[in-house]
Amino acid sequence: MTQSKKIAMICHSLAVSPMLVGGLIYALRDSYLSYHADATTYAWHDLAPGIRVLFQAMLNGAGGLMLLLALILITLLAIPFKNNERWSLFAIPLIGISALLITVRAAIFVELNTPAAPPWPWLMLNVGLFISGWFFSLRNKEHSY
Repeated sequence: MTQSKKIAMICHSLAVSPMLVGGLIYALRDSYLSYHADATTYAWHDLAPGIRVLFQAMLNGAGGLMLLLALILITLLAIPFKNNERWSLFAIPLIGISALLITVRAAIFVELNTPAAPPWPWLMLNVGLFISGWFFSLRNKEHSY
């Protein structure tokens, strides 16, 4: 494994790790986080039962999707990326960046329209890691065509 490929693998892995952890947190959550309370201006227990069910379903669904994407990315890193399949060099950052930018857009929308401060700048760090991983993977000379 070349030095460029090792660095690319580290960058992508560092970007995927918070997606995996965040996906697990949201998928298993039974109430919303503090910045969600700031956005709604209601504590979880003050919400009507139907609204709590709806919020929990959306949080768990979003978490499940992020977890699924993280597992897909881990699989892509472990098999086609490791085997130097060129298409994976583009698929991994495309999938990761797309998922993160969708989340960033939603978080910025919440920040601009409520008193909440979602942690979207951390997501941009992950976007940067995917971009860095992509550049380093392109420097790898071991690709199969």
